[in-house]
Amino acid sequence: MNGDLLWTSQEQSWIFAAFYVGSLLVIFPGSYLCDWIGPAHTVQSGAIINVIGSMITPYISREIGVIGVIVIRFLMGCGQGVLTPCMNVLIAHWFPLSEKSTAVALATTGNQLSIIFAMFITAELCQISLFGGWPAAFYLYSLLGIGLCFGWFLVVKDVPTRVKHITDAELTYITGSAHGRGQKRVIPLNVPWREILSSTAVWSTALSSFSQSFVVVGIVTYLPLYYRTILNMDLTSNGVLSALPFICQLVTKLAFAGLADKAKEGGFSPNQVTKTCNLCASLGGACCFVALLFFDCSHRNKAVFLICLTMGILSGFVPGYNTSIVCIAPKYTSSVASFCRLWGTVGSISSPYIIGMITAENVISEWRTVFVIMICILTLTGAIFQLFGTVNEQEWAQDVSNISILSYVNSLNEKEADKTLELEKGV
Repeated sequence: MNGDLLWTSQEQSWIFAAFYVGSLLVIFPGSYLCDWIGPAHTVQSGAIINVIGSMITPYISREIGVIGVIVIRFLMGCGQGVLTPCMNVLIAHWFPLSEKSTAVALATTGNQLSIIFAMFITAELCQISLFGGWPAAFYLYSLLGIGLCFGWFLVVKDVPTRVKHITDAELTYITGSAHGRGQKRVIPLNVPWREILSSTAVWSTALSSFSQSFVVVGIVTYLPLYYRTILNMDLTSNGVLSALPFICQLVTKLAFAGLADKAKEGGFSPNQVTKTCNLCASLGGACCFVALLFFDCSHRNKAVFLICLTMGILSGFVPGYNTSIVCIAPKYTSSVASFCRLWGTVGSISSPYIIGMITAENVISEWRTVFVIMICILTLTGAIFQLFGTVNEQEWAQDVSNISILSYVNSLNEKEADKTLELEKGV
């Protein structure tokens, strides 16, 4: 064995699992943090945890060992777990309906960029002598994270009404009104969990989140193994081939979102556009897996093309259910997003475990079983979203029971904001 960290496969599994466990446990606490201290500060805190964790990982791994790394990965998972709900809240606050799909696409491009960047850069960093080789990757990503955190702190605000340089025209375009300039966030005093958990719109979105996470994480985790054992391809000298599916996903994600928002501007119903995009992702992805059932190492080029096509088509989920998350309950976006994130995390955790059990011998028949499971999941959740999915704000999300309390809070915030803006302008 090569390397200075000789950990067993079971120890490595615990390290990977610790991150997802941390992400899972912090989902609902993160939702409340997002509501009470604001999405911008919550994201900043989560990112700082990840930057510090990444920076000290080389030291912890050498000086403390596996247990220390498991703890660090758990804490980094906690930091990561708050990001998605907060991102959805920021999108709900900062973008009109006609641009929400593009906003979601841009906000999640980091998923693909990080994978592509890591595939090309990390292997090279491991070969250099600086900092002992592999630790250089952790230090580089930590430095990048510090820069991003600093930029985030300077630029990002919770709501557009708190940006003093924003014009009335911009504010009207985003929120529909220029009134309430300087108004602070509306904090939901009572989250209607009974309504959220009984909403067919929320459940259809959450199940789509499970579906996408199950399929994408399964592909990300086992794609190299599938290439090597089923298609008999050597990827050690071909980083482009490994990154190609994610490059396709990045390009098609932006294309899907842009076309969806253009369709809305062109007069198509937002519901119609959202359901069509989600149908393309679920049914299109299922069809690609059906085709993969018939390909083996004698059709490796076609198989690689289909895998890339699958990742590209799955991008339809961005203007699909992902857009629904930020629309169906604007005042409770963090709670709805957290519930959907919960199901997405369940998919992320269960997918590698289930696929690993099925493909114990790494033969084509086992992989066909995996593809059939993915076909069933995509088809079933896609059909459910077609029946119950929507981007319309739900009646229970309009704060009927809390409207007087929230109006009072808003009134206080407006007075406070007016005083603040007068001081800022020197009035």
